[in-house]
Amino acid sequence: MSDLKDKILGSWVGMAVGDALGQSVKGLKPETVKQYFKQVDRYHDVRPFIGKGIKQYRMAGLYGVQTQRALAVCDSLLKTKKPNGEDLSDLLVRLSAHGPENYFGMFRRPEGCFYKSVRDLPNRADPLLADQASAYACYFSMAVPLALYQQRPSKTLMQYCIEAALLLSRHPWEVAGAAVTGFITTRLLSEEGLPEGAALLNEAAEFCKTAEAWYQENYPDRFTLQEKNPEAMSRTLRDLADQYSQGQLENLPVWICDNASSYIKTKIAHATQGHALTILPQALVRLLTPGQEFSSTLTGTLNLGREADKLGALIGCWAGAVHALAGIPQGWQSGLVNGKEIKLRGEALAKRKKGSMGKDLLDMELGLTQKEAEERRKYLPKEPQKSAKKASVLEDLWLEEEADDTLPQLKEDPRRWREFERDKTRKKRDRRRNLPPKEP
Repeated sequence: MSDLKDKILGSWVGMAVGDALGQSVKGLKPETVKQYFKQVDRYHDVRPFIGKGIKQYRMAGLYGVQTQRALAVCDSLLKTKKPNGEDLSDLLVRLSAHGPENYFGMFRRPEGCFYKSVRDLPNRADPLLADQASAYACYFSMAVPLALYQQRPSKTLMQYCIEAALLLSRHPWEVAGAAVTGFITTRLLSEEGLPEGAALLNEAAEFCKTAEAWYQENYPDRFTLQEKNPEAMSRTLRDLADQYSQGQLENLPVWICDNASSYIKTKIAHATQGHALTILPQALVRLLTPGQEFSSTLTGTLNLGREADKLGALIGCWAGAVHALAGIPQGWQSGLVNGKEIKLRGEALAKRKKGSMGKDLLDMELGLTQKEAEERRKYLPKEPQKSAKKASVLEDLWLEEEADDTLPQLKEDPRRWREFERDKTRKKRDRRRNLPPKEP
């Protein structure tokens, strides 16, 4: 029988392993995954396929933004003992700065909606008042450290998950999905083995309905702001439980697509597309397929490609909670880049105190992203420099105090243009040398 600590470590490490394994096949069709790699049973090298379906270099074994956001929540939580919107917002903003070129700070392959939300954080009077209303299943993994810290389903956990998601999206489907992710994680921690599928789905639907009611009661002006069907997530989970009870598991992916399409009024063709109403149900279906070990559950899911990092993080977290750390193949654990630091934070979550957490998050993630960027420059062809003829707003992290200026405006003032060029050159040099940025 697995003890609670091993299950917590399995869930935490499993999330990072699933995210890292999914990086190599993110965005690929299932047919392409099979053609390139046969199956996702290890950390694949993408270098032979860059320019042939894979556009960006991805370091083998290195996790992406799904785990990075969870790490930010984890460090903030262990520091403040409970989620603190201002502290987490500040940490996300600092992670978004001082990264290498072609990255959003230190974040690796983030979504556009996340970029916009983080850039908007310093301008908000209240961190919870996110202007973005995305429902692309981006922020579900942020609930994982909250669940592993709380270790049991509760109203407190529900509130923490909701408020963490509200930092970055006000969409009720995204927010409710984060709450359900936390609930499923804690529910699996309390079980020895996999619970009965229909019962678990019904419990999740009930928890989701409670979360939607809490969101509506506490933020009534935001709950109905975006969608005519703000309770679609709880209805989806309830209907999924009914479909699961009928026993035709092979038909569930088609049902997931049809169900999501009925709510968003556009055609969803694949259950692995990046949407809250597809990613969460699909992950639950893959998890509840009977007779699987950790490796077969995760490999079978990642072979589907597309939003492999989001599905991999969820499946890795949940299957890790079921099978514990010992159930994760040793080769996947040893091949996970930064695995030691990940485990240290998992142990801190299990003990519910900061303790020895290892490296500082900012230094750790900056080093990892810079290492990937250095390898990227070796294997990707040099991109031609783009002409700065368009008078578009300058969104370059070189300039903070003059971010609203355009390039033509800067060039009209020779003194400011020389200062800009000198500052840009100095920061490039410092980043190559891995020096900290100078204080203004």
